[in-house]
Amino acid sequence: MLGRLAAAGQLGRLASASAIRQVGAARGARSSAPFLLHLRQSQPTLALRFTGAKFCANAAGTSTATEVVTATSHLVKPGWEKLVGVWLLGASGMLFAMTSIGGYTRLSGSGLSMTDWRIEGRSLPRTDEAWMKEFEGYKQYPEYQRLHNGTMQLEDFKRIYFVEWFHRMFGRSAAVYFALPLAAFGVAGIVRKSLFARLGGLFGLGISQAFVGWWMVRSGFDPPEKHTPTLGPNQRPRVSPYRLASHWTAALTLYIGCLWQALTLLRKPPALAHGTQEAVRAALKVRRLALPVTAAVALTLLSGPFVAGNDAGRAYNTWPKMNYDWVPPEWLEAVNDPQGKMRHFFEETGVVQFNHRCLAYTSVLGSLALAGYGISQPLSSGAAAAVRFLPIAVSAQMCLGIATLLLYVPVELGVAHQAGGLFVLTALATVLHTLRLPPAGALLGAAAMAETAAAGSGGTAAAAAAADCQRTKAPGGS
Repeated sequence: MLGRLAAAGQLGRLASASAIRQVGAARGARSSAPFLLHLRQSQPTLALRFTGAKFCANAAGTSTATEVVTATSHLVKPGWEKLVGVWLLGASGMLFAMTSIGGYTRLSGSGLSMTDWRIEGRSLPRTDEAWMKEFEGYKQYPEYQRLHNGTMQLEDFKRIYFVEWFHRMFGRSAAVYFALPLAAFGVAGIVRKSLFARLGGLFGLGISQAFVGWWMVRSGFDPPEKHTPTLGPNQRPRVSPYRLASHWTAALTLYIGCLWQALTLLRKPPALAHGTQEAVRAALKVRRLALPVTAAVALTLLSGPFVAGNDAGRAYNTWPKMNYDWVPPEWLEAVNDPQGKMRHFFEETGVVQFNHRCLAYTSVLGSLALAGYGISQPLSSGAAAAVRFLPIAVSAQMCLGIATLLLYVPVELGVAHQAGGLFVLTALATVLHTLRLPPAGALLGAAAMAETAAAGSGGTAAAAAAADCQRTKAPGGS
């Protein structure tokens, strides 16, 4: 028995040395040696996990130590993680601001003031003649004819025109902020091909978003009865709620895409963030519940444009009842005849508002259940904090929505409510990111070494790790 333990100890030391050599070969001797030396000196437990992961991986026939050490090397050049991550975080901030400005543009009645569009943009009119030409063009469309005919002055038009112009130019500035560094990082080889392809896809979506935005605005130049026929004649001019929902969905996709990649580069990889096998198993359990909560929050966010696009927030300005009913009669009629009144779920004021309310309640209850379940699990500190914060963000957003409704959608609260939707999405993305699972091999090695680190000597640790590799099955990668 003593001979076997001694042999196991020798095997552990050889495996540790082999792991360090292979990691050094993968990352380059000049960069990896100081990294591993610092890791061993400052966090010996983590160093033990790295080398133990390699030992366990050898038993399983994989190479996980290199994967753990270079968790983002397939995304960016080592040493550039923070800079690229901060750049992407800045892009996320610009998209957040862009979306909030868009909300103000819509709520202030400015979105239909510019009646043409050029992808390269243009300067503001500089002469009175140029301003009058733009104003005369605006007079040809339903918004002026039905809402402002004879009451709007040139100075009023200049104000709403500037808001729409600024919204468009801010979007172009965000595109330049994203495109130029991306091109530079790609040419220099700082951003790897896999990440470059993802970010290139996001840039392409951003360019298409400009066309979708004009497609949406263009619908506002038509009589509104063309896009929402179920609401009858004499409707208030506005853009199509369907096109507004498309524009909003693309904006959320762009925002979450940039934010997710930024978090990946700036946060620890899952194998290090969780720390113990129990935390990984807890993350797996909580993530299973987080997915339906994600679906509820996403549906709530996507139902918002139909409330905004149909001006549904300016009706049923009571809470908790909708006027005198818990369930509006329009909703019951639509449910009783879903085929004949399918469009009512997207156009009828009472129906879309009731749907949005119910989805908001579901999101709050789901996030509370997720937080309650997360508290009972041994999550890592980061995951636990994110899970506990989510119901606070969702509940605050619901309360803000109620206040906006009761006060008949003042511009300030309407913009805050739209920005609050992005804030909830940010909290949800953080939850999902902290619940990511490490690859199966990395989990085996990290979990084995976490358990054996307290066992004492290298021989005992190596023997226990080898035994654990044989008996433990990982739940899987993220």
